[in-house]
Amino acid sequence: MNFEQVFTYAWKHHTGKGSSVLSVAYEPDEAGRPRRWLLLAGLPDFSELLGFDDAAHVREFALAVLELPLTARFHEQDIELYEETGARKARSATLTVGRDPSDELRAYFAYQSYYDFPGRNGLPALTGLGLQVVCDDVDVARAHAEARALLAALGKAGLPGQPA
Repeated sequence: MNFEQVFTYAWKHHTGKGSSVLSVAYEPDEAGRPRRWLLLAGLPDFSELLGFDDAAHVREFALAVLELPLTARFHEQDIELYEETGARKARSATLTVGRDPSDELRAYFAYQSYYDFPGRNGLPALTGLGLQVVCDDVDVARAHAEARALLAALGKAGLPGQPA
């Protein structure tokens, strides 16, 4: 798979052994298929991709990042992602963009995924925790610049972005 990364926010992992990352990428257009937008959430040793519903869903994420205030005031917005992964199971995630009221209103990104397995043969359905990626000290100006680049890429893909 080839991907074009548009939004990339990486930071040193708290262990000091590598970087963590949240990135939005798309697969280049092929044979008239609509562009597929993906969120990459990664730790130094593990990462996962989860698809956005469509370009409007990506725009919702970009705007959530742009709405993150530069000044220390409360803000929190969740972006929900969901996809069927086959064999009657699903994967979902919540990506929160915010400022933490319990930690001096520091800006943060928090990604948590979940795996849902339906019940069968009389067994209950199960939901398990997936990957958790957290940046608890986001450089808001840098994140805003990445979000503006993402909106510009969406504009080139035929979905209007928001002026800078």
